[in-house]
Amino acid sequence: MLRNSSFCFSVSALAPERLIGLTGGVFNLFGGLSGVIIPIAIGYLVQAGGFGAALAMCSLLAIIAAFSYIFLVGKMERVAE
Repeated sequence: MLRNSSFCFSVSALAPERLIGLTGGVFNLFGGLSGVIIPIAIGYLVQAGGFGAALAMCSLLAIIAAFSYIFLVGKMERVAE
């Protein structure tokens, strides 16, 4: 839950004021979908290739997330109306 509270703060601090609810809902939608899809994907990977394949997928996703943050996220400020 701690991750979620800081994440929701970032969304509400950066979204346009009139779209805070919609923006938070969309982010929660994708967070919820990942909570369903990732365990299913890991289950298939473990059945097909063992835990090494699942660990490799998680590592790859973490590396992609890190590079995305480093190279795609610029100065964080509220989006203008």
